[in-house]
Amino acid sequence: MKANTRHISGMLQLASQADIFEGLDWYDRAYNLAVRFIHTYDGLTMGQAVGVIAALSPNNRWERNKVDAYNMCSAFVEGLDWNAFKVSTYNTMKAKAWSILEYGLTDDDDILERLNGQKIRSFYSNIMGLDEITVDGHALNIARGYRVGLTDDATNIGVKLYRDLQAAYVRAAARAGVKPHEMQAITWTAWKRVHNI
Repeated sequence: MKANTRHISGMLQLASQADIFEGLDWYDRAYNLAVRFIHTYDGLTMGQAVGVIAALSPNNRWERNKVDAYNMCSAFVEGLDWNAFKVSTYNTMKAKAWSILEYGLTDDDDILERLNGQKIRSFYSNIMGLDEITVDGHALNIARGYRVGLTDDATNIGVKLYRDLQAAYVRAAARAGVKPHEMQAITWTAWKRVHNI
């Protein structure tokens, strides 16, 4: 566990000024994206917009995640079928995102229950401004100190490991004087730059 915290702190040391600024602002920018969605698509709530973004995020690059969420919200508001567009994540995630819209879920608890998975629940909470730490495959790799492909079974994160990794990010953040979600976002940004991913 201490090694995980050391690896996270070590990645922070590799962060450029641009990584730090981008990481500090990352979840605010994601929130503002959802705000643009609700202003663009009449009747869409903030929770629905963020729920769609979160549900479509597994194994999906952020730039593509934004496009997929936009296309889904657009298709829903236009009354199109959910098969009218493609996404770059799993079909089960597409169905989950669509169901948030289709069933008109607006309550955070209902949306979080529908999202179900640890990572996407945390991602939703972070974008909504709640104090949470999103642990994805990159965050796991950062904490381990080495890179494993995100589709490899070695990046599967069980409940206990997820909580342990969140705790490691909390400790590293406390040492650096930043909020835990900021530590995660800064190191995630630096990791992606360092590994050109």
